[in-house]
Amino acid sequence: MTIEYTAFERPRRLASAIHMPAAEIAGTLRFDPVANGTRMGWSWVVRPRGLYRLLTPVIARVGRRQERENWGGLKRFLEAREELAPEAS
Repeated sequence: MTIEYTAFERPRRLASAIHMPAAEIAGTLRFDPVANGTRMGWSWVVRPRGLYRLLTPVIARVGRRQERENWGGLKRFLEAREELAPEAS
């Protein structure tokens, strides 16, 4: 697997392309300021290769669920750390 970062616009956007035998994946992470924090969004385009193309609907469903779990876990982790951090004086 090779990961190529294709765009970096600090602090708003990070884009990448993932190349592997089973698929090509292009994705973007977005970071937007909101009251009291940052809202993160993502979008991915997955292009399975070969016989994996037949599994495209399954790959898409599993991928969406996995991304929600990954980013939700990061959110919970960061918010828990924030609660433990001492207040700035």
